[in-house]
Amino acid sequence: MCQKWVRHVLKVQSVLSYEAVPNHQVQDNPAVSLNARRGGFVHGTKIATDRGWQPVEGLQAGDLIRTMDNGFRAVSRVATDCIAIPASETKAENLPVRVPSNTLYNGDPVWLMPEQGVALDNTKLNRGPITLPISMPVVPARVLSGTFRLSSSAPSLLFEVCSLFFEQDEVIYIAGGLRAFCPAGRFGSNSRPANASYKVVDAERTEDLIDMVAHSRDIAVLANSLGALPAPIMQNPIFPARPVMGARRPGRPGRPAPIF
Repeated sequence: MCQKWVRHVLKVQSVLSYEAVPNHQVQDNPAVSLNARRGGFVHGTKIATDRGWQPVEGLQAGDLIRTMDNGFRAVSRVATDCIAIPASETKAENLPVRVPSNTLYNGDPVWLMPEQGVALDNTKLNRGPITLPISMPVVPARVLSGTFRLSSSAPSLLFEVCSLFFEQDEVIYIAGGLRAFCPAGRFGSNSRPANASYKVVDAERTEDLIDMVAHSRDIAVLANSLGALPAPIMQNPIFPARPVMGARRPGRPGRPAPIF
């Protein structure tokens, strides 16, 4: 059973008890799978922050997340929900997408919700019949099932998902070097950074775009190797400080300082 409460104004948390929901209740209600048709990040997904990789369920409003266009940006709102999927569900639009280990730059499997936006590197694709004015078109994860080694399935009958919202639309880095699209935190807002190079692709162009992705052998289309770096990235560059004249660098061999 999912119990929700408000920890503070900007964050909603939920607790999931697997034993409290009998499997037959999920299987007997096919409509319950519709709540899986959404974006967000399955609990356990690692997000790139100013403190290195952090599980999404540990993030709070105000935490700094690494974005593709704007450096580190604070999360404005975090929402957590329970997702239930019947064991008999087979429709890809109702199932998360599984990225197996070592498919991209991920040591562990990564799960993507079916409507979670993923930014593709259009510059890595062979130019075909489709022409996009942007280098990072955003598509829902469900359309990527079948490309490379990605497939549609479910981590379990019941699981939790976190959605991250920002003051403006952002693309962030998650485990495996994937670029995930996160919408603005204000209802009715659909603003993008002035220097943003991404845009959600309409359904008409998505089919041709995914066909190009399916025939591509370059994983850089889906993931960025620099975005997969495990170490935290400093917001300000660190320059080595030159020691004061006559002072010895710590740990450097040499003559001891004279005693007067």
